[in-house]
Amino acid sequence: MAATASPASQPVRVVLRVRPFLPSEAISAAGPCVGLLGSHPGGEVTVQLKDQYTSRNECYRLDAFFGQESRVSEIFDQEVCTVIPAIFDGINATVFAYGATGSGKTYTMQGTEDLPGLIPLAVSTVLALCTGTWCSVEISYYEVYMEKCYDLLEPKAREIMALDDKDGNLQLKGLAWVPVRSLEEFHEIYSIGVQRRKVAHTGLNDVSSRSHAVLSIRVSTDVVKGKLNLIDLAGNEDNRRTCNEGIRLQESAKINQSLFALSNVISALNKKEPRIPYRESKLTRILQDSLGGNSRAVMIACLNPVEYQEAVHTVSLAARSRHVVNHMSSASKQETPKDKVNMEVKLRAWLESKGKTKSIQRMGGLLSPNASKTPLSMSHRKQSASVRVSGRGKAMDQDGGKIKKVLFDSACRIPAENLHRVGTQDEVNTTKKVCCAVVLPSLTPCKEDKTVSSLRKALSPISSNMAPQNQQSADDSNCVFSLEPKTPMGSCNIVGKVAGVTPLDKFNAMGSSLKESLIQQYLDFLNVANKEELQKLKGIGERRAEYILELREDSPKPFKSLSDLGNIGLSSKQIQDILCKTATGIFK
Repeated sequence: MAATASPASQPVRVVLRVRPFLPSEAISAAGPCVGLLGSHPGGEVTVQLKDQYTSRNECYRLDAFFGQESRVSEIFDQEVCTVIPAIFDGINATVFAYGATGSGKTYTMQGTEDLPGLIPLAVSTVLALCTGTWCSVEISYYEVYMEKCYDLLEPKAREIMALDDKDGNLQLKGLAWVPVRSLEEFHEIYSIGVQRRKVAHTGLNDVSSRSHAVLSIRVSTDVVKGKLNLIDLAGNEDNRRTCNEGIRLQESAKINQSLFALSNVISALNKKEPRIPYRESKLTRILQDSLGGNSRAVMIACLNPVEYQEAVHTVSLAARSRHVVNHMSSASKQETPKDKVNMEVKLRAWLESKGKTKSIQRMGGLLSPNASKTPLSMSHRKQSASVRVSGRGKAMDQDGGKIKKVLFDSACRIPAENLHRVGTQDEVNTTKKVCCAVVLPSLTPCKEDKTVSSLRKALSPISSNMAPQNQQSADDSNCVFSLEPKTPMGSCNIVGKVAGVTPLDKFNAMGSSLKESLIQQYLDFLNVANKEELQKLKGIGERRAEYILELREDSPKPFKSLSDLGNIGLSSKQIQDILCKTATGIFK
């Protein structure tokens, strides 16, 4: 018997529904290929799949079984109705139908006028619970067709973008939410979306769904918002039996590809792999909250009673889904921990466990009170020189000779009271030379002629007010740092003053400085540019430009690092390509 999970951590609940025989199947069928073998304490059941024409058979354990004589309303009463109250507490829930083509998924979700399916039953229950309260109900209805999302409640087919918000939750940009106050109003809106959904005739089904359809019911209270997703998945198809050609064959390939991605996600979750391939398809993106996410989930595996091989494929995937655990959380924000963590103690303990005694000794010197005043320490022929500089620089590691990034303090001069620590006059001179050689890059926009476009100004990594060499020498003689340095490449000068640095190290340091400056200028541009200027950037079209402006309404500077570009739907590879093209265009 499976171990029970805590209320905040529940596995996906999987139930099995076997549709009745069709008139054409009842004549030739030797009996259904699936049957109930036994029940277990806790409500679990064992089902047996048996080939009607051979001796092959397999057994699987699931959460519930609904045979051919069962009605859809029984599934709703036992499985779906139990998850609806949680959405009023801000906990999301998902119910999705899975199975091969012709297994009764759409009928299970939609039903008929006389025998309503899970979708109208769920909407009726939600509206009844909202009666006499201040709760509001909204619905959205969209489909995933050929790996693109389309809003079914819009008159014109408009693609919507799947993006992640700041908390990592999936949001569909451009999706319409329509308020619903009665069941009659819902049927009027929903029927329009059903007519717009992509369906077609195939060799196995007269009205075959060619897309995955999602109906979302959002309930808003004074405190929280909860959402119930009802998903009708398209069925996987054997094109040898469906005889698909042309566009039907392309649709079938995309459907099977997305369902294969779903099986990969479930397999990765069961194996507890560090990376779950949710982004392999749009289907797995929209199911991310339902499989291993923060949503209560019910999977209804629908079976054709005469197709043994299809039943094995469907039930085996469904049985594996039972081991996927979801972690529910309400919409309220978690409190910030009050206990402070001493990272120095944790780091020292980790180094001791690894036996890194030399690293502990170096860490002791770095974290000492004196070191906090002079964060950059270098040994050169048994002489020490303490410097304080602003911005970011490079230092040589004594052991490996590798260039490491170090964070410096914000002072501009060496305080006179610190010079007595240096020792001899030669050491003082050494300190001054190293100090005066450091010129750090400016991360503020460059000052240029006003006639130059703001686009070029924001993307230029090289300052236009670069000082001549003799002026730099004069500045070196005064040993004073400028808060607005003359050139962003000056930060590499400190590398040239350290013994043992090769020309390649100097060149790499210069490239790193240029890269950091370009990235910062690019982010600054996204935070201030208008729509027309944004559209001139490679990879930023009209839709992304509008979304960037919306993000800036919520936050003055929404782009603080490259990872923030994921909020507008850019992958890491796209970001890298855009920056490479931008840098290439500058030097043309």
